[in-house]
Amino acid sequence: MTNIPEQDWKKIRSLKDKVLNAVCADILNEINKEYMAKGNDNHKAYLKTWDIVNTKDKDIADMFNDLRRSNAIFKLALWYQQGYLTDNDAKEFTEQTYKTIQAICK
Repeated sequence: MTNIPEQDWKKIRSLKDKVLNAVCADILNEINKEYMAKGNDNHKAYLKTWDIVNTKDKDIADMFNDLRRSNAIFKLALWYQQGYLTDNDAKEFTEQTYKTIQAICK
């Protein structure tokens, strides 16, 4: 399956900003936890923040960059796999799309 149905394409486009904001919130929370636990070691906190940003930047790129109909199903599967698309959310897509997401994630 390379292209998703039009109704699913519209849905993924409408969900993109919400999911992106959720991913970014999780990243910022992770950074905040490191900052709060830093004690007097600012350099260690900085290095950990840098590591988090570098690691998570690839995840964000994989999940959101170059979103097209031809790769949307794979982006949805990543959202699902990472917990940003619930099973109930996934079931709102067409049955074909839902089953493909499930198959990719297995």
